[in-house]
Amino acid sequence: MKKTRLTYSLTKRFYYLPLILLAIVSISGGCKKTQQHDPCKDLIGERAPTQVNLVLIDGQTGENVLLSGDINESAITVTQEGESNEAVQFGVIKDAGSPRYGSLVFLVTETKKGVFRYKVNIPTIGTITIAHTNKEVKADNPCKPYYIVVTDPVIEDRQYTLTQTSGRLLFQVTL
Repeated sequence: MKKTRLTYSLTKRFYYLPLILLAIVSISGGCKKTQQHDPCKDLIGERAPTQVNLVLIDGQTGENVLLSGDINESAITVTQEGESNEAVQFGVIKDAGSPRYGSLVFLVTETKKGVFRYKVNIPTIGTITIAHTNKEVKADNPCKPYYIVVTDPVIEDRQYTLTQTSGRLLFQVTL
């Protein structure tokens, strides 16, 4: 009988304990301060980089130099001038159905304003220096109040024809 009485006594004493704990947990969740919703959180606000296409035409034959087979693509280097002179990834478009067929392509990825230069070194042709200016343009977006636009693209050491479309620069250089 004592066991029954002890069990009854403990049950009676702790009968309300689970209810009290449940009430505390329920109330504590409701007392959290809510943070202001940030509409810019997890939003990628960068524009696509500008694509530079360089088509090299032989002045005598009118043939695209990059497609003629005389140039080893692995010997071509593209570097960004500046403090680091870092190499830039590039490719030559060899898909005959592409409107940029036969062009050397690389991306302008700077996100700061200023003047930037790229040197394209092709062993049998020499060096071609491409320069442009990045300008900040004010935007109506509260998450990204300005964006960078590539302006004033030039080839400094060769004559060229430039076709500029949204996000693309097509330089045609006659050698």
